[in-house]
Amino acid sequence: MINRMQRSSAWCWIICLAWLLMPTYAIAQPGNLLGGKSLLPGLDSPTSLEPTIVTRLVPATAAVGEIVTLEIRIGLGPEAYVYSQNPNVGAETRINIKQVTGLEPIDGRFIPDKEPKTVIEPLFDNAKLEKFYGGVTWSRKYRVTAPQASVSGQINFQVCDEATCNPFEEPIQLTLKVAEANAPTPSLKMLLEEAEPSVSRDDPAAKVTETSRPRLTGTLLASQTLRSDREVGGDKEPISFEAELLELPSQEEGLSEVVLAIRGRIEGKWHLYALDQDPKMFALPTVIKVEETVGLTPIDAQFLPDHAPEVTHPLEDVTQLVHHGEVTWQRRYRLDPALFSGSVTGSIRYQVCEDGSCLPPHTLSFQLNTSAVAPLPTTETASTVAGPVEEELPPHKRGLIPFLITGILFGYLALLTPCVFPMIPITISFFLKQAEKEHHNPIGMASLYCFGIIGTFTLIGVLTAAVFGSAGLNTFANNVWFNLFLAAVLLFFGFNMLGLFEIRVPSWLLTWSSTKERSGGVIGVLFMAFTFTLVSFTCTFAFVGFLLPMAARGEFYWPILGMLAFSTAFASPFFFLALFPSYLKKMPKSGGWMNNVKVTCGLVELGAAFKFLSVADVSWFSEPFLFDYSLVMTAWMVIGVITGMYLLGMFRLPHDSPTDHIGVVRLGFALSFLGFSAYLAAGIFGTQKPDGFLWQQIVAFAPPTYETKQDIDLGPAVTHDELLYALDVDQAIEHARSRNQPLFFDFTGTNCINCRFMEINVFPKEENRELLEQFVRVQLYTDTIPAMQDAQRSTELLTKNRTLQSEWFNDATLPAYAVVTPDGKTILGSYKGSERSQGQFNRFLKTGLEEWQRVKATASRNSSTRR
Repeated sequence: MINRMQRSSAWCWIICLAWLLMPTYAIAQPGNLLGGKSLLPGLDSPTSLEPTIVTRLVPATAAVGEIVTLEIRIGLGPEAYVYSQNPNVGAETRINIKQVTGLEPIDGRFIPDKEPKTVIEPLFDNAKLEKFYGGVTWSRKYRVTAPQASVSGQINFQVCDEATCNPFEEPIQLTLKVAEANAPTPSLKMLLEEAEPSVSRDDPAAKVTETSRPRLTGTLLASQTLRSDREVGGDKEPISFEAELLELPSQEEGLSEVVLAIRGRIEGKWHLYALDQDPKMFALPTVIKVEETVGLTPIDAQFLPDHAPEVTHPLEDVTQLVHHGEVTWQRRYRLDPALFSGSVTGSIRYQVCEDGSCLPPHTLSFQLNTSAVAPLPTTETASTVAGPVEEELPPHKRGLIPFLITGILFGYLALLTPCVFPMIPITISFFLKQAEKEHHNPIGMASLYCFGIIGTFTLIGVLTAAVFGSAGLNTFANNVWFNLFLAAVLLFFGFNMLGLFEIRVPSWLLTWSSTKERSGGVIGVLFMAFTFTLVSFTCTFAFVGFLLPMAARGEFYWPILGMLAFSTAFASPFFFLALFPSYLKKMPKSGGWMNNVKVTCGLVELGAAFKFLSVADVSWFSEPFLFDYSLVMTAWMVIGVITGMYLLGMFRLPHDSPTDHIGVVRLGFALSFLGFSAYLAAGIFGTQKPDGFLWQQIVAFAPPTYETKQDIDLGPAVTHDELLYALDVDQAIEHARSRNQPLFFDFTGTNCINCRFMEINVFPKEENRELLEQFVRVQLYTDTIPAMQDAQRSTELLTKNRTLQSEWFNDATLPAYAVVTPDGKTILGSYKGSERSQGQFNRFLKTGLEEWQRVKATASRNSSTRR
């Protein structure tokens, strides 16, 4: 028993010794290469997670007036990453610049040198996290304004891999070597800083207080007195504030410079704490907040007092910065009269104390309103510039005859849309059966078929517009159940043509048909006309969406005449197509080759069904889920190969007649199908995609592909040719206001073929891309917003997008484009449809930008006149 206890005791000592040695080995790793310190010492990840951190000013030497860049570079291994500055479940990178001397910020924030990778994290309720793999460099530009320039602060970040994360904190302490310039022209800020009182470096205030500046003077634009209703011992609170907005002389043409001044008057022995008072020193700092205002860009990084605060030590090791009597905090802004609305709002949170007692903290709000600057231009004062000249005058204002001619032209153009081709084999198959009847009247049936198409187009179009309005046509054409119904119709006819089953009429209907054979034929023809209208409606509603909103507004006779002109031209070729089978019947040996035509058409129907299934898929899931680009394109390729093999006689179906040879025409069709499949294969699997007109049309017709991301400024967005397009129009307008940039509105749809054509073939052109980069770009989807997780927000945006298009363009035609002022209210240029001639879209973009520059210049001149 004793030996057994001794052995157990020995094993315990061995295990304990191993436990002590293991963590010693695990933490034996090098420290931060550049002085960065992990906040969790002893828990560092492997060496691959150790970052290299470089902070520097580029260039290291610059003269007053020149621009330098503050760079913060974090170097990592390829598998490690840091988070972006966008909120990332509490793990975002934070760059905190605490003090800047002799440098004026140009950029509003730090900008990364690459786009982060957005991933969905299941552990955090599928939150979207933005990660920079392999490291990142953040940069921010400053202008040198004084002979001594420095910046200090810190950066907090996490370095992670697939297994662990380590937090780091790196101080930022940089001093710029300022070179002497040849008699530089002193700026306003330089003159003010030269007048600042000197503070000894031995004074504690020199380490903790902000730079002060003498009180500025200028033209008073607005003022407001602020005082609390609180009482102290029966008297009013011993402090009051005055908020003032002053206009200063501007050094830039077309821009004004203003200063927002907050003056506090403190009575008796009471005192107020400074803005940079350390709250750990038993005192609450004064906080001045100003809401972001369109047209006002801060020049100073913070509010500055007109004199340095007093340094007091109420307790040992406690330093407090206080103001007695009167103090004025000032901050300068650059004002753009073209955008400034004339109102500035904000708040002041403060606490006043005297020896031994303090009043509770309190907040006062202010709102300064001024009419001394030019108001924002509206649609009445700014010109509306349409892109293409032919779009400026709507057809219904050019006279009835030109309007009807336009309807006829659109009818013939609609024959070229992809939705019409699937109806050709159905029409041939139907009238082949009709031609077999003894009492068949080919001219009468063909006429009835065309009149059925014309009647159903006009009736469905007018009723849809009257009930749903202009945007209802778009909604109806992209409805999930409507497209599933169309796909079911095509699959039904397709498998029927392949010989899978026969459509048998019920016996009671056959009996009724035998007695009234002629009436039965009429019903069948009308049903075919109705089916044709439904299937082709999704491709032809672009013209209908342009024409029928006038019917919804009460002008019924013109839309009806226009629809008659459109549908008559559209249906006229099918009159001859309906006659065609009766002449086919007279040709010798018609049975065998007609079945080949029937099977070929059935395979084409199956391929066309994938298009409508993909539309339903996108409408249901807001982006391709089941029938995506790869699946549909591969299905078309496979169907093309099967069709080619069938026409070459490599296999037969049950109803085919045996043959020992094929004709030249049949061989030509077989090679066409096989060549089309090879063309698709090159586009799907090839390293270099085809670049011809045919491929452009195929890609536009195929299901869309979206590259979505969450941008820190724009919110949810999609990418086209590496350019971001916001999906939330309200957030895009706020971003455009802050940057004083015009907006590019792209009214589009997930299932709009012409929209995809423009995105793939027109937007990426170098001359167009250079212009698009100058806008804040927005895509306003009117059917389904892709990758929008918030269903309620998606519904709100859809309603707003449809309303905007209906009010601005007076129709639901897609695509439609507009150049808009940053506030989202004034149209500077518009363009509808796809590009019809080379350079047309480019001229529209240029015209919009030129109009924006004109509006800005006009507003600036108005502002100068008022002054």
